[in-house]
Amino acid sequence: MALYSEPGEQVLLELRARDSWNQRDYDTAHRLADDAIALALDLDDVNAWWNMMFLKAECLRNLGLVSESARVAHELENHVLTVESAALTARVSTILSLALQGSGDLSGALTAARHAAAAVRKTPDQQESHIQAQYTLIAALADSDQLDEAWVECLTLAALLQGNPSSQISGKSYWAIGNVAFLLDQPEEGTKYHRLAAENLSPTNDLELWAKFNRASAEIRLAAGVVQPETLECIDRAELAVSIVGGSERDRIELALTRAHWLVLTGQFDAAAERLKFVISKDKLLATHTAAEAHLLLGRALKAKRDDPEAAVQNLETSEHLFSQAGAPSRAGSARELIEDIEPTRS
Repeated sequence: MALYSEPGEQVLLELRARDSWNQRDYDTAHRLADDAIALALDLDDVNAWWNMMFLKAECLRNLGLVSESARVAHELENHVLTVESAALTARVSTILSLALQGSGDLSGALTAARHAAAAVRKTPDQQESHIQAQYTLIAALADSDQLDEAWVECLTLAALLQGNPSSQISGKSYWAIGNVAFLLDQPEEGTKYHRLAAENLSPTNDLELWAKFNRASAEIRLAAGVVQPETLECIDRAELAVSIVGGSERDRIELALTRAHWLVLTGQFDAAAERLKFVISKDKLLATHTAAEAHLLLGRALKAKRDDPEAAVQNLETSEHLFSQAGAPSRAGSARELIEDIEPTRS
């Protein structure tokens, strides 16, 4: 039941919801958005309903409730306001792609990202929406192992940045371009773009985003085998930032996975295995491809320890299955190669 009944109170409720969002109090923003949605239905205010539904989807994603965010985005996707507007279609498809990517549906995420990129090309005056759709498409392509196409899209994104968007938008864009460079085994290019991202993303403006960037930057460097001191500094910065802002449980688990990855690559296999077993115990909170990564790393750690080849193979087989399920065949192949390397040594 709506808590208010007058149009003026609707506006006040929306303002309170957005104020909570701006303060990064996503729980309160989500609750107020729900109240505003109910009131908008009572008042038959379609525009207010759409805006608060979109805010709800954003809150849910930031709270780590990505499946719920995707459900709200799907509802908006089919709404008449969205269907009739290329700009709104781009916004909804972008957040839908991010939510599906977070839940491990890489195929769905890529489809939504392509839809967003196609829609935003019809609105050339919407520069920031174009950039957001572009870096979302790049992320979906990269996670789906389509790296050559992702790099082509990176060049398009780099050209868009010549229009001097906001620092935060630029930071996220350089972050996405750097990720692809690392995945293409171009660590110098990757480091260059991630340094540009760090210059544009300020811990003062958004400490939570700063934490996510540093964790992601560390993870992509580790995936490329880069274990220089700068990588460890990224992990340390992310852990410090999360200790201050709190973050969702999913954020903390993903950060534990990144630290474990560092431990595996630096030969600290016992410590890595302990952390990875904790991460895997919370796998219901993770995207499918992230859970697959945890099993892959545990398989690698156990393989290196050489004291339990059966457990190593079991984790690698789980990783292969999850990567295949998520739509990441190249990474599934990496797990299979490790299994084939172990099997001749099993008794």
